[in-house]
Amino acid sequence: MSTTNAELSKTKIAIVTGGSRGLGRNTVVNLAKRGAHSIFTYNSNRAEADKVVAAVRDAGAKAIALQLDAGNMSSFDAFVRNVRTALAGLGAERFDYLVNNAGTSHHNAFEKTTEEELDSLYNLHFKGVFFLTQKLLPLMNDGGRIVNLASGLTRITIPGSAS
Repeated sequence: MSTTNAELSKTKIAIVTGGSRGLGRNTVVNLAKRGAHSIFTYNSNRAEADKVVAAVRDAGAKAIALQLDAGNMSSFDAFVRNVRTALAGLGAERFDYLVNNAGTSHHNAFEKTTEEELDSLYNLHFKGVFFLTQKLLPLMNDGGRIVNLASGLTRITIPGSAS
């Protein structure tokens, strides 16, 4: 008996950082259209996260929004506990896909970028991705997938910008 991609994805669960807007929102909603459930993060805008939950529900899947500052490594242990609770709410103990998408753009001129700004960018775009992935790996199903996305801003340059 052959199994279709839609049938395979019905029980899949994804964790998507930065899932309340942009590329992350699009990822969560399109996974839902394929029958996958999501646990996704938002940084500060709960109202936008709630809109994504509703869009996923309309697509026939489930989504759980969790607050996370993906550049704050000290919050990751608590986040993993929240993920465990969310997984239980979806009837699972493990997940299948991790999409590291959370990020921000930096618009300060190269010569004006401060050490604090650079540290913040590094923590969010590299260090946070590394250590959050490390914390979540024990909850990932064998054969799971990790996708690391970069900002759409990587396709353009802005004269004098440090990003």
